[in-house]
Amino acid sequence: MHYSLLLPAILFATYRADISQADLEALSTRIAGQVEELRGDEFIRPVAVSIADNAGFIKYAKERMEMSTTEDQVWADEMVMKMLGILDPKLDYMKTQMELLESQVGGFYDPQTESFCLMSQFDGGLAKIILAHELTHALDDQLFDIDGMLEKLDGNADAQLAFHAVVEGSGTATMGEWLIKHMGEEVDMKDIAENSDMGAAGLADAPAAIWKPLMMVYMRGAAFLKRSDNVMTGQMPTTTIAREDLEKAFTNPPRSTEQILHPEKYWDPKKIDEPIPVDIDTTAAEADGWQLITKQNLGEAVLALATSSTGDRGGLDATNVAALMGVRYTNRAAEGWGGDRYVILKKGEQIYFRMATVWDTEKDAEQFYENLDDQNDALSTAHRTIVDPEAGRAIVTAKLSMTGAAVTYEVLLSGGIDVLNTLRAQIK
Repeated sequence: MHYSLLLPAILFATYRADISQADLEALSTRIAGQVEELRGDEFIRPVAVSIADNAGFIKYAKERMEMSTTEDQVWADEMVMKMLGILDPKLDYMKTQMELLESQVGGFYDPQTESFCLMSQFDGGLAKIILAHELTHALDDQLFDIDGMLEKLDGNADAQLAFHAVVEGSGTATMGEWLIKHMGEEVDMKDIAENSDMGAAGLADAPAAIWKPLMMVYMRGAAFLKRSDNVMTGQMPTTTIAREDLEKAFTNPPRSTEQILHPEKYWDPKKIDEPIPVDIDTTAAEADGWQLITKQNLGEAVLALATSSTGDRGGLDATNVAALMGVRYTNRAAEGWGGDRYVILKKGEQIYFRMATVWDTEKDAEQFYENLDDQNDALSTAHRTIVDPEAGRAIVTAKLSMTGAAVTYEVLLSGGIDVLNTLRAQIK
């Protein structure tokens, strides 16, 4: 999937209050100094700060996405998740994603303008926590050029999501250290306790395909930077990130979400596991009149969603700390990922999706093959063709195949994405 780096501070709390521009600037200057002290780095230049409302955030989010992606790619992102059975064919992906972000965001940093916005509904201790997070983004951006790295990773959505985890992991870890050090001085615990369950409804109602990648970059990103796959370690401020590790992760970032989910495959020289290049040749199809909409990759994190059980694809109870800390971002079927590529092509009303994956071993490939087949209604058999009785022609053809350590899945739709509902209905 293509992920636009919005860099929001996600907090499961919200309350109505007001803070003036002058107060925000003074507060930002103070918190920036505290972040510098924690990090041992200094800001190269001041960070512009301002106050935004929900409408302002949505405007920014849309502009950010328009800058980093295209309408075709957004459409393709939605299409591939529906082809894999991760999203309901009738769900409006972009609308749902924006609604979730709007319900959770506390502030956002924009690398393009090097400025930070605090949402107008935040004040007091929570505003300071958000500032510590977002000013860490600003410091990292000045030191390592966030957008510059994103441009280098263009065309590799899995690597972009992995880099997103580095960025948000840094913000989350520093925010945690700041909170512990300044508890009682800058932050009143009552602010957090009284509002800790607010905003959770958005996560409870959202499909896992939207909230899980978002949560992964915060929770597993912080753990990754501390060379751990334990979410609790990532949240413990007593464990700090080594300065040389931070610089390495920003300047030579992990190449895949596999390395985020299994940190030893990035940090341990003896266990480094780089993605295997995979390509799909569309030359003949394009010569035959097919339009290539996108050629992208998915990675372990997304393929874990595709191989998760139906019961694990719903919302998250963010009020339950144990549930929040216990979220699994991968599974046995997705582990052993070696590399992948997918394409989406269109020709008239026809839509063609093809995904090619390679695995570390044939056993890994077999586990993925069997799990993908079992967990997705649209793939309850390896070969499935649905015929429109009125038109007398196939409207859906799905094929899942395995050769050695490679698994391929392809779908041809002749009646639009909604025919997947027809496929599921006939299977059930």
